[in-house]
Amino acid sequence: MRSLPAHPDVEEGLTKLREAGHDVVALTNSPLATAEAQLTNSGLAKLFDRIFSAEQVGRLKPAPEPYRQVLEAYGVEPGDAVMIAAHDWDIAGAQAAGLRTALFARPGVRPLPGSPEPTYTISALPELAELL
Repeated sequence: MRSLPAHPDVEEGLTKLREAGHDVVALTNSPLATAEAQLTNSGLAKLFDRIFSAEQVGRLKPAPEPYRQVLEAYGVEPGDAVMIAAHDWDIAGAQAAGLRTALFARPGVRPLPGSPEPTYTISALPELAELL
């Protein structure tokens, strides 16, 4: 898990988001050391302002606490943040916490039935930088 490569569009998309002035953070259910190793090994760690793990608050996503820890760390209101995820349950959790959402609709990924539609649906990360 620590050495999986990133999808080809991720580096460009993160770069575009940063160039547009957005803070870019990672939030994962994985242990912090695993997330840091994954992002370092993929060459993407330098593109994140900070890496957060749900383990830091003792609750896994989609519980609200992991999302709230990021909002509190940055002093941001939920509606001013966007959670980007390729997991429908993560989108549903972020929406329940009041965040705007971007569903990364990779092949086979669809919104969770019965949940509100994501704010944005994208097929490649650079698209989001154009939408925000």
